[in-house]
Amino acid sequence: MTEVKDQVTSAAQRVALITECNEFVAAQPVMHARTVRAAANLPIDKDELNAAIMGSGIAGFDASMSKRSKRIVKNTYMYADLVALLKFPAASQKEQRYNEFMRLMKLTGWFAFSQPYNRYSASSQKLTMDNVALTIIHGAVGAAIGQGQTALKVLSTVADATMDALKNEPEALKLFENNSKKAEGGNFCMSSALEDTDGGITLAVAAVQYLANAQPTKVLFVEWATSAVEIYNGAATMHMDEEDYLMVEPLIVKALTEQREKALSYEFGTKA
Repeated sequence: MTEVKDQVTSAAQRVALITECNEFVAAQPVMHARTVRAAANLPIDKDELNAAIMGSGIAGFDASMSKRSKRIVKNTYMYADLVALLKFPAASQKEQRYNEFMRLMKLTGWFAFSQPYNRYSASSQKLTMDNVALTIIHGAVGAAIGQGQTALKVLSTVADATMDALKNEPEALKLFENNSKKAEGGNFCMSSALEDTDGGITLAVAAVQYLANAQPTKVLFVEWATSAVEIYNGAATMHMDEEDYLMVEPLIVKALTEQREKALSYEFGTKA
């Protein structure tokens, strides 16, 4: 993996850039009333369980994670995902959307190592999107720099357990399907996180964009014909110390609160 190389951004610049993003998000159209009611009916995410749906993302958390660290992961991911999707909504903008997501994750406090965004090469005539996501995230974890083998194994194990648990969580799966599918295909992310003894957070992310002429009723846990779908992917591993997040946290929380209908978090699984 290679470090995400941008110009060094000062604290003041980070605040200014996120403020600019917030102004952009606030100027977008308000969600329809039916969507607002659907969001209001979701149970409150209390950061108590070991997995969550975050917009079009699936997140898994190791038992090491504090409630505070889970919330940091959720807030930064949902913020970056929301802004990137609003800025680059078209299927043809998939690479720009991924690059913007990575830029925003860095602005929110993550130090990231990333694999290039590219077309996914399937090894068989049939595939399932859940297996594609797990293959990508396992690859990202395997290429991680500066992490011990125990930590890498934990990230992979958490990802596997989270995807397996999702099969038995119909409400979480329904929310994910609604958020990830688009007319021409769809996009989603799979992530896995752990916290070390010093409070640092490590996050592995696999981003998947697919284009298909015929949209199945489900995205995950069903077979796709390789010839009928184009898949693109990006992957990254990231690390954060909470101090890097604190200076921009009020801005991120404010934006997510105002855009609650667009940035939904639904926890599932067992207590970590």
